[in-house]
Amino acid sequence: MSDDPLVWATPAGTPSLGAAQGLGHRLFSRFRIGTRLAAMMALAALVSALLATMGVRGLAAANESLRMVYETRMKPVRNLDQVAHLMLSNQLQLQLALARPGDSDLTERGALSPELARQAARAIESNMLEIDRLWEEYSRAPKEQTETDLAERFAHERAVYLSAGVKPAIAALRSLEHHSAQRMAGTVHRLYERARPEIQALINHQFEQAHAAYEAGVRRHALTLQLSLGALIVSMLVLGFLGAMLIRSIVRPLQAVGTVFRRISAGQLDSHIVVEGKDEVSTLLFELRAMQRRLLTNEKAIYDLAFFDPLTHLPNRRLLRERIQNTLDAGADDAAHRALLLIDLDNFKNINDTLGHQVGDQYLVEIARRFSAIVRPPHSVARIGGDEFVVLLDHLPAAEAPALARAQAMAQELLDGIARPCELPGQVHHGSASIGICLFRRGGTTIHELLKRADTAMYQAKNAGRNAYRLFDPALQAELETRAALQAALREAIGADQLALDFQVQVGLDGHAVGAEVLLRWHHPVHGSVPPAQFIPIAESCGLILPIGQWVLQQACAQLGAWAAAPHARHLDLAVNVSARQFRSPDFVAQVREALAQAGAPPERLVLELTESLVLDDVADAVDRMQALSRHGVRFALDDFGTGYSSLAQLKHLPLHQLKIDRSFVRDIVHDRGDAAIVQTIIGMAANLGLCVIAEGVETPAQHQTLRRLACTAFQGYWFGRPQSAAQFEQWLAGAGAAPPTSPTPSEPTDATTTLP
Repeated sequence: MSDDPLVWATPAGTPSLGAAQGLGHRLFSRFRIGTRLAAMMALAALVSALLATMGVRGLAAANESLRMVYETRMKPVRNLDQVAHLMLSNQLQLQLALARPGDSDLTERGALSPELARQAARAIESNMLEIDRLWEEYSRAPKEQTETDLAERFAHERAVYLSAGVKPAIAALRSLEHHSAQRMAGTVHRLYERARPEIQALINHQFEQAHAAYEAGVRRHALTLQLSLGALIVSMLVLGFLGAMLIRSIVRPLQAVGTVFRRISAGQLDSHIVVEGKDEVSTLLFELRAMQRRLLTNEKAIYDLAFFDPLTHLPNRRLLRERIQNTLDAGADDAAHRALLLIDLDNFKNINDTLGHQVGDQYLVEIARRFSAIVRPPHSVARIGGDEFVVLLDHLPAAEAPALARAQAMAQELLDGIARPCELPGQVHHGSASIGICLFRRGGTTIHELLKRADTAMYQAKNAGRNAYRLFDPALQAELETRAALQAALREAIGADQLALDFQVQVGLDGHAVGAEVLLRWHHPVHGSVPPAQFIPIAESCGLILPIGQWVLQQACAQLGAWAAAPHARHLDLAVNVSARQFRSPDFVAQVREALAQAGAPPERLVLELTESLVLDDVADAVDRMQALSRHGVRFALDDFGTGYSSLAQLKHLPLHQLKIDRSFVRDIVHDRGDAAIVQTIIGMAANLGLCVIAEGVETPAQHQTLRRLACTAFQGYWFGRPQSAAQFEQWLAGAGAAPPTSPTPSEPTDATTTLP
């Protein structure tokens, strides 16, 4: 077959068939498909009608032949046979008249019975009249020569038979003369016997003619049948051939259309399309050819749209992925390094926000122009979206050190190119960027993994102060993956009953328990016991701190409600850390009230611990929320006091109940006079403000004694009790109570990382 989808080649050895197919296509394609089908149906109906007509006429002809045999040939046979029968009947009539006389005396006298003689005479006369009628009817029919000769001989014998035999016999019967009648009966018999071979020959001749006519009719019927069957077969072959040509004239162009579509979808827009005819398929091919021309004209635009960024005309993410995949699929003998440099422009959002998106687009175009001037083949640069660009460095040295040096040199060159002044409407912009570098070789990884590594390194550069580049660090990647896994697991922690609360006792000057602080714990079936310092920041970043904080608050209030019914615990305060995000939520006050109401807990025993940065970030809002809860009876403590940058002028307006001295001051208070002075100052300030003070992280008796000497009134730490479950804490309360442990354990980790921020 020709490369042209609409040119049919003649198969080898069948030139006439190929020519007929080509002729059929040219013939059929000039008419619409509906017209072709209608013509085909009309032709089929015409052939059926012709076949039916031929069959009917053939059967009529055969029927006519048989009718002629019956009427034209068999009738003379019947007439002649009846003549012979009547002549024989005359003989019998004479014998009956002679054999049955009516009176024996008459017989003896030579006379006949009058009655019998008259009956016989009448019968013979009737027979002769019938013979005359039959013979006259036969004589009028046309005859060929042989039959004419036979008829003339029989006519002569018949005349002799009539004149010399029958008529004298009738006269003898009427005269009742027995002997004369008997003599004439012999004459009639003799003449009959002489005429009988003649009429029998004539009958045989007529029968042979009838038999020949019958055989001719049978042959005509057989011929009609053969002609009908032949015509049926020929018509079926003709209709089949025409139908095949019709189907081929429709299917072949449609197949050609499919071939063209496949070539177009494969990008072969230069395929030649030959259009012949005026039918629907030809119309479709005309439209397809016009579309192909338009696609061919716009092929460059389509390619650019698919593989290039419309703003900067740099390769887009799709083309970049293809190029990266080609490097990953390099041959086994290719040991060269490659590198991905993920570039994120620093503070690009500020340009859009201050100067507008149009100016931002101009800046991106200028940066793309600079990158294109720096990055030369075989390397390439692409824009993958927004203010992110990727440089693919190809064919770097096989050794890692020089390959890394080349990548770092390219990164620095890109940073220098970005840092050059850029003239923007209204200002001269000095840009910067953060670049993540990821070295790799063929195989062994995926495009997604490479981009993820480069992205991780880029964020390292941003965290390092921006305007820098960083190399991918596998340890940091592992940390990020662990963080992601913990975040996914943390979403199921509450529903899976993996979170729990521990309680750490707070004691007064007399050594008795005055309260406790709730500490959140997470026990995961796979990750084990996850430290709060690890999962709390994750919860803060992804928003899970809100449902977790609400759950902690509900559990703490439920515990306060249970303690309110226990004489040994009803006096205890319960401190709950509140995160900044939880405190700022619009319904925080309502959540606290609802939790207290549902648990039936005394509000005055609930102490909410807030950080300095939380309350001082928006003092007015913090004061409103705190006062709303204070009016309900809830009290507040300022956690980790002294570690931030507190404003004492603002601090005095806060409705606080307690200050918590941070463990960082308690740790070295015995040996560090500075820490001791800070603690003494905090205690004195709290006394002047009418606030209680509690010191965290008390782990040794020396720390305890020093704090007592500085007038600290409440303490919390391992020296008094470790964090315990609710059941263990209540058991401890019912037993030794607030008695200090027999031996300190300062070497064990403190609870610094166990509280809910």
